[in-house]
Amino acid sequence: MSPTTITILITVLMAVLFLSGKFPFGLVTMLCCVLLVLTGVLTIPEAFSGLSNQTIVMVASMFALSTALQKTNLALRLKGMLSAMSGKKDFALIVVLFAIYFVMLLIMPGIVAMALIIGFLDALPDTGEVTPSRIIMPLLMFNVVWEGTIPIGMGATIDFSTNAYMESIVSAEQLLVFGNTLSVKIVPAILMIPVCLFIWKLFPKKELTLSNVQEKEMKASTLPQWKQNFVYACFILVIVVLVLNKISFFGKIMWIFPAACVVAMGVVGVMNAKELTLAVASDTVWMLAGILGVTAALTSSGAADVIGNFLLTLISWTDNSFMIMLIVCTFTAVMTTFLSNSGVKSVLTPLVAAMAVAGGMDPRGLIVCITVASGFSFCFPTGSTTCALAYAAGEYNPFKIMKITIPLLIALCLITSLVANIIFPVWG
Repeated sequence: MSPTTITILITVLMAVLFLSGKFPFGLVTMLCCVLLVLTGVLTIPEAFSGLSNQTIVMVASMFALSTALQKTNLALRLKGMLSAMSGKKDFALIVVLFAIYFVMLLIMPGIVAMALIIGFLDALPDTGEVTPSRIIMPLLMFNVVWEGTIPIGMGATIDFSTNAYMESIVSAEQLLVFGNTLSVKIVPAILMIPVCLFIWKLFPKKELTLSNVQEKEMKASTLPQWKQNFVYACFILVIVVLVLNKISFFGKIMWIFPAACVVAMGVVGVMNAKELTLAVASDTVWMLAGILGVTAALTSSGAADVIGNFLLTLISWTDNSFMIMLIVCTFTAVMTTFLSNSGVKSVLTPLVAAMAVAGGMDPRGLIVCITVASGFSFCFPTGSTTCALAYAAGEYNPFKIMKITIPLLIALCLITSLVANIIFPVWG
């Protein structure tokens, strides 16, 4: 069996295991790397080179920084602000709720933010106009477009982590740079704000028992105030370095600077050794490292060309740049409605990148469409753990609210494809 055939089979296996959701993604990609070595497609250094890749080092460090930020009192202070607004005018309360949730999404994963906001909503009465049953779904819709949008925390690494899926497939000039995803995603995100501020009125009012689905109790930080301030300072400095990456000095240190801040936090005692280890060795980090090995095999074996040419035939009926973007974006959104967000992104990104290269297209817009649309999981509980939690908490029947969710999903795909086509047209 040729290296090309072996690599394609291993890639298919990876996709099946990803989409099954039965195994951790990091375990799946490491399994594929091991198989690539055992079958002779790659050497050990080639298969596991991702573990020392500069993108992986940065992403792992940002996970640790986000964990440190969650140990501060920032989220607790936001809850106090919400409590002070209880009983005020409905629109003012809605604005404050979304403002608090926006800040939460800057500093913590969506699932954690949703679990915490559900705890906040438990204080709202079921008799008023603004009730938990009417606000949870709009919060989920807000979540899917704003999580990771602002380049703070993990949002600052989104372009670099996306590159990890296609680093060995496209040329260096076709990789994303800091702000590429933001330039497309910010438009649907901003347009979603007025939608969420008013769409809550379309959902029915009913009594909920939120304590049954609340996953995390918010507690005061045990860190001294100076250590909390140290965490804030580290976060701000990292964002400054990433934003100024075009300047020579900052461009040289941006890959390692987050790691330096993590080391500093370990030295001053913000996080202990166990917390640091868990943060930097997350399943996502292992998945990204393994993906680099698989994409290296796709390129070196010629499998990327084979897959790219096959996918190219599926869109050969049109050469319209916008239509190609819309097909990719819609297909991604449909997949992510029923399958894991990160699984869909990790499967489609290298394949669509290979298709773009085979067809002589600029892959950036297509890849950004995948990155953005892979988060559009609000139409069905199976979309993500955050989505499942929101549907359970709000006791929503997905079929009864499709008249709201489906048109919104279609609008998001159209807007995302249009903006991506304006900024990164596939034909340059």
